[in-house]
This record gives sequence, structure tokens and C-alpha cells, in this order.
Amino acid sequence: MYRLLVIMMSAALVGGCGNLKTSDVLSRTGDALSKIGQRAPAAGIDQEITSLFDQPYIDPLTEYLQRYSDDAARTDQLGQVRAERERRCAAVARRYNAGEITETGLALYRRGYSFSCPQDVAAYEARLETMLQAKKTARQPVSEPLNDDDDLLNGELAEPGRKTAGMQMHSAEEAPNVAVSGQLNDCYLLTRIRNFSDALKACRGPADDGVAGAQASMAQIQNALGDYESAYRWALQAGNESGQAAYLLGEMYAQGLGVAQDKSAAAKWFRKSAALGYAQAESALRNLVSASAGANAN
Repeated sequence: MYRLLVIMMSAALVGGCGNLKTSDVLSRTGDALSKIGQRAPAAGIDQEITSLFDQPYIDPLTEYLQRYSDDAARTDQLGQVRAERERRCAAVARRYNAGEITETGLALYRRGYSFSCPQDVAAYEARLETMLQAKKTARQPVSEPLNDDDDLLNGELAEPGRKTAGMQMHSAEEAPNVAVSGQLNDCYLLTRIRNFSDALKACRGPADDGVAGAQASMAQIQNALGDYESAYRWALQAGNESGQAAYLLGEMYAQGLGVAQDKSAAAKWFRKSAALGYAQAESALRNLVSASAGANAN
């Protein structure tokens, strides 16, 4: 019985194949062959990424991120491009921070990288401001100026007790400011070179004390670590004073990171960031408005 069933099934299959027209077979074979070598849509996108990474500049990466920020089909590629942009920005930051921090360096940094690496430029500017402030403080007299020759006796103070006490008290008052400046400098630098564990320690104190730059750095660090709720809280504290923090809030609202997605709120914070002089904010706002208009049209 088993052999009979096998014979009958084989005959049915042969008969079925025989009923296919030769043209049908060739047509189907041709269809199959025509699909060999064709790329899936994702493969075409990956080729775009390859070409994008082959060129040496950073701005095309930023333009790609802005152009396709709302394209769900490119989520993975956007992550790759964002990581590559951060890598390139970090390399540029290391080069700028390796030498002397100067106003000329800041001008060059702004001109070349404000569009794609605004946070790095802001960190460089903060370091420069800290250094200039420290120099200004160092130039200030530590005691009252001597007004007449009676205050001097053989090159020494006529009343050393009074003058020395004044000097000691003034130095003690200035010491915490110097320490805070150094801690802020460490905060900004460690954040920039992505030494997040040490940056968190350096930034925490000034951030808790209400220093907007340190709070913005804390937000940047937590955002990079994927702790979006903490990043949002820190950015919100600094958003009214720091263009960097306001920009981050705009991005978080636009993408729904750490907070419910809200394009209106994103636009509000991008406008705030632009008003605070953050270079990338105006472009981000234009792209947000354009994307929203396109979505409404569809």
C-alpha cells in the first residue's frame, strides 16, 4: 500500500509539471534571475552612509541628520551617523584643546565647527573664559595699595601686622574661587574628551551650586550615557541661561527622549537656544518647522 501511494504521488507531481507551459517556466525563471543582485531599500541607504563616511568633512553628517531626522526607516543609520559625527568632533576637540587656549583659536573653532560641533566650541569658549577670569583675578592687588612713603621702612611694611592680616584674609577669600574655577575647567574638559566618570565628579558640585554651564555639562553627560530622564532634569535647570542646555531640551522634545514628544515644546526651546546665541539652534528650528509642515501636508 505504501509503495502504491508513493507511485501515485510521483505521477501526480510529474503530471502537474507537465501541465506547465514552457513560456510560464521561462517567465518565472526570468523573474527569479532578474532579482539576483538587486539591493533591498536598506542596502541603498547603507551605500549612502558608506559614501558619507568616505568623505572627510563633518558638516555633511550634520546635514544628513537634519534631513532625515523624522525618517523611521533610517533609525539605525541615523545612530551610526550621529556616532561618527561625535567621533569626528571629539578628534577636532582634542586637537584644539591640546595647545594653548586663545581667542584666535576660539575664532577659528567657531568659524569651522559651530554648525556641527557647537557643544565642543562652547566648552572651548568656557575654558577660555575661565582662564581669562583667573588671570584677571591674579592681577588684582592682594592688599591695599601703598599711598605714601611713610608706609615703607627699608622696603618693609611699617605696620606688618595690619597689612599681613589683610593679605591673609583676602587670599583666604579668593582661594575658593580659584578652586571652583579649576573644577569648572576640569568639568568642561573631561566632558569634552568623554571621560564621563571623572566629568560627573568634577561637574556635580558646581552643578548643584547652580552653575548653568556645569548643569549643561551634566545634561550632556547623562544624555550620552542614555539616562535621558536625568539629562532632561539637568537641562531644564540650565535651559534659560545655557544655549547648549536649551538646544538639548529641543532635541529631547523633538525625539521624545526622557520626555513625551512635543514638537511645539521643541520649537520653543530651539528658539530659546537661538536667542542665547547657540549656532545650531536656528537650523534645527527650520528643519523642525519644515518637517512638521510636510507631515501636515501628507
